[in-house]
Amino acid sequence: MAFNANLLLVTAFLCLLSVHHGSACYPAIFSFGDSLQDTGNFIHTFANTTISKLPWGTTYFHKATGRYSDGRLIIDFIAQALGLPLVPPYRGGGSFSRGANFAFGGATAQNPNTLAGLGLNVTGFTDRSLFVQLGWFKELLNSVPSLADRTFLGNSLFMVGEIGGNDFNTALSQSKSIENIKNALVPGVVRTISSGITTLIELGAKNFIVPGNLPIGCIPAWLSKYKSSAPGYYDANGCIKWLNDLSQFYGSRLQDELKKLKSVHPTANIYYADYYGAGTRVFSNPKQFGITEPFVACCGGNGHGCDGTGPVCSNPLNHASWEGFHPTEAFYHAVADGLIGGPFAIPLLSQTCKKAYTLRYLP
Repeated sequence: MAFNANLLLVTAFLCLLSVHHGSACYPAIFSFGDSLQDTGNFIHTFANTTISKLPWGTTYFHKATGRYSDGRLIIDFIAQALGLPLVPPYRGGGSFSRGANFAFGGATAQNPNTLAGLGLNVTGFTDRSLFVQLGWFKELLNSVPSLADRTFLGNSLFMVGEIGGNDFNTALSQSKSIENIKNALVPGVVRTISSGITTLIELGAKNFIVPGNLPIGCIPAWLSKYKSSAPGYYDANGCIKWLNDLSQFYGSRLQDELKKLKSVHPTANIYYADYYGAGTRVFSNPKQFGITEPFVACCGGNGHGCDGTGPVCSNPLNHASWEGFHPTEAFYHAVADGLIGGPFAIPLLSQTCKKAYTLRYLP
């Protein structure tokens, strides 16, 4: 029998489509976090902001969607890999039968009053902290009783974070010492996330992905603010060592807390998402992921702002940073690939949902 290569390719493509649009292994995704996770809550709350206009969203959506990037975020890649719709922002209204995203750009884990008590200037802050977002979630459950069904919630997937990064960013922008951040801020962020997970468990949630922080020593904004000529200041990838040490320190403390939560709630599936490890893998070999500019912002150059008036690179897929603080879709895609298929695979994705492996290379 003659081998028909074209037929094989068509068959393989149709198989991918059937998996992509088939039944999902979770009925819904519910998400909490900050701008790394926000799929539109900020722009549905504050109209006519910078991120509500192109070039934000230019790569995948070809329009601004409220995502702090040129395209998809990690949560988008996870939803697509699981055969679920992209998670809609709660503040945008509509149907939330397949999940809702409560993440809000600029959100902190701890509320502004707590941060002020730790010596931070929070003038102008609006409270969109984790427990405000949990309040929105409870509001949704009250308004749509079918979503409050404990079996439905127990089968759904919950992403709690990334959140806490802005607690640290606020301190860093105000030049607080690394010792102050580790001793005063990290414990509070960890406690807040733990308490939030406990609240969700009490409501019926059982399946959790809890991300740590990205390697913040590789962020162009911090590379610019904290640049130095001191020997040994940068690691082999060109990132600031002490900032990456903060990400690792926080991740270690968060993992310790998640282990305690698992012992208290043995029926809950609580998994740490190693954003640091998956992100560092990209910076260790950026060309493997098609990235030739790991430390240069695509939009606005470094520090010039991304408001549609400044320069924009010709190919965001070559860049790791979108506007100096937030990653590009290319970087998010590489991190998500590491979390879904390995080497930083999350068991809830790689074992419970085998189809995630199949879908991770879809464009």
